[in-house]
Amino acid sequence: MVNNDISKEEKLNIISSRIRSVRIDRFNAELNVIEQNALEMPQATIVSSANKIIANADAQITALQAQYTAIESE
Repeated sequence: MVNNDISKEEKLNIISSRIRSVRIDRFNAELNVIEQNALEMPQATIVSSANKIIANADAQITALQAQYTAIESE
């Protein structure tokens, strides 16, 4: 993926922004789990969905961090 129109600094800023966005989504999912666990009868589907979001967010963050490191070392 080559794009000479975007500077290295801009690429790093974009990736950092994406990482922040995924972390926010992850945190919201964590809050969903906390909220459900506080209920007398938590909804298993919400907890399950939130846990999938958390796992996917972790994978996305890892991939984005790897890309950040690769661009940073260019």
